[in-house]
Amino acid sequence: MGGHYDVPMKTTAKYLVVATVGAILSSIILHTHSEGATKTRNQPSKTIEIDEELKLPLEGKTIVLDPGHGGKDVGSTGSQGTYEKDVTLLTALNISSKLVEQGANVVMTRADDTFISLEDRTELAQIEDADLFLSIHFDAFECSDVHGMTTYYNKSQDQDLAQSIHDELFKLDTEIKDRGVMFGDYHVIRENTQPAILLELGYISNANEEKRMQSESFQEQISTNIVNGVINGLG
Repeated sequence: MGGHYDVPMKTTAKYLVVATVGAILSSIILHTHSEGATKTRNQPSKTIEIDEELKLPLEGKTIVLDPGHGGKDVGSTGSQGTYEKDVTLLTALNISSKLVEQGANVVMTRADDTFISLEDRTELAQIEDADLFLSIHFDAFECSDVHGMTTYYNKSQDQDLAQSIHDELFKLDTEIKDRGVMFGDYHVIRENTQPAILLELGYISNANEEKRMQSESFQEQISTNIVNGVINGLG
């Protein structure tokens, strides 16, 4: 009888071995899969960071804008009764808004019809550690047919900056006479410790220019051109 049961016992033992090996393999596979899944879950995902904030061209730059004259100092007066102090303020305010759009920190020597001394104007540029002091004026001459624009600097290191701004003044209107970039002995640029430019943006003593300087189209064009010049000069 012992021989009769020998075959079933061997067969059973073989099945047990196969079953045991199968269980071990399944356990290993399951553990490996689980470990891989855990590693995948725990592995930090890679992200691509995109800088959505583009740096503006004048970001970090401080510009002191100086509308010439003001208050009791009316500046020159046109044949139609236009005060220079009013047009310089209008122009400076338009320039200011466009400079701010380009990221500049703008400080005005005056923002209304107020008298400000020349000393206080230049001192403000030093206090603010300005990257540029820009003084806005309109010229006058005893002969009413004189016209055009002039850009002044006082220090040789400011000449290139003056040229950059001046070049932009004439890009859109060739009818305006180019009177060039010149050395100027004006207090606000002579006594200034910061880069300083003075613009004469037309002759208020010329009837045609007096009318044009107050027009919306001129104000839009000249303020845009000046800001482009500033960007080029400080870039």
